[in-house]
Amino acid sequence: MMMAAELLERSPMRTLTASIRGGLLPGQLGVIMAPPGVGKSALLVHIALGHLLRGTELLHVSLQDHPSQVRSFYDEILTELSVEAGFGVMQPGDEVPVARPTTALVDVERNRVIHSFLGSFTVERLQGLLRTLDEVMHFRPNAIVIDGQVSATEADVAGWRDVVRESGVRLWVALRTEVGEDLSAISGRFDTAVLLEPAGRDVGLKVLRAGGQPADDGPDLRLDPVSMLVLSEQSEDDHFQLPPSPSPQASTLYSGGATGTECAFGEEAEKWGLREVNFTFEGHRQLRERGSRPLDAADLKKGAVSMAYVRSRIHRGWDEDQIIKGVLQCQWHMVSRAKQVFVVGVIQEDLTVRGGTGWAVELARRWNKPVWVFCQERKGWYSWTEDAWELGEPVIESTRVAATGTRFLSDAGRAAIASLFERSFRS
Repeated sequence: MMMAAELLERSPMRTLTASIRGGLLPGQLGVIMAPPGVGKSALLVHIALGHLLRGTELLHVSLQDHPSQVRSFYDEILTELSVEAGFGVMQPGDEVPVARPTTALVDVERNRVIHSFLGSFTVERLQGLLRTLDEVMHFRPNAIVIDGQVSATEADVAGWRDVVRESGVRLWVALRTEVGEDLSAISGRFDTAVLLEPAGRDVGLKVLRAGGQPADDGPDLRLDPVSMLVLSEQSEDDHFQLPPSPSPQASTLYSGGATGTECAFGEEAEKWGLREVNFTFEGHRQLRERGSRPLDAADLKKGAVSMAYVRSRIHRGWDEDQIIKGVLQCQWHMVSRAKQVFVVGVIQEDLTVRGGTGWAVELARRWNKPVWVFCQERKGWYSWTEDAWELGEPVIESTRVAATGTRFLSDAGRAAIASLFERSFRS
């Protein structure tokens, strides 16, 4: 249990629990409110891990993702916590410590059940699931988290109260807020309410309600938008300064070594002295072999994803092609290790990025990682901010970056990649 305690020491739950007067009691409801894309899912997973690592049985209900996607999200956040706690280790081919928190993963898997309601979701279906888990698996959760694109008007708060009263569980739910909504009225329907809002480059967390009472006027927390870990205090002037790029010799590029964008990023990385990790697998055509990292079946399985799920997220259809699956699984390994993601492609009218490249973008957005796309049609760099693409001029700010993109790299795209490294490392 020592490892669990040290992981929780780095979690935002340590500070948040103090802010909400110890957390939820049995039979109480908690809510995380935020606009789309700010980090509700990540904070819910931190809340869930706070229970799981202490040995509390928990049910995770997803209204938008398959269980495999939810499980990978847990693994990603647990990895972030592990690296922060100093549990990163090196294996052959690793360029930076990669956390492999085996003991904690066993505890999480033992105490957690993930269930997806991808169609209609009702309180009656949740109650039926709880009965089935009890009768068939003898699993009686002490806590439930519900994650999905639920709006305040769709929330069945009265029904959820019936569930927690009958079962004595603690229940957290994520709600999507809209501009102009009365947040005080929404939070008043819950015992504890937390609001997430964009705060410059970070995420601000404010407790609106705790223990059935309006919260005291305490300081807001500032969270890292990638890991949702609590940031140290800094001045507003420091906060809005563009952070300097790290030393290239201390930086690692995660990519795939394929023709086009990935080769161009690799060439620049070698020129400027960055390390490279280029993921590949059997049957994959990898042109650039510097830092080649073959993935075996077990590695690929970690990034396994339903093709139906991919089609629903990036609106692109594929057959069940093993090479395409492997490429998407490689993208999971790239993005999961990175703190910043760069892509070259085309931004479409529905705000997704064209082709298989779009999956890396969706992973970055899903995990709240800073992502930049050079759109070859618009000839500019765009970053994802809240719910829109904004034109800008990026620099490499992290020692761990991922890069992928189209095989059909234009002259403008190649120049944009070269300029990115020049801006970042010329000093």
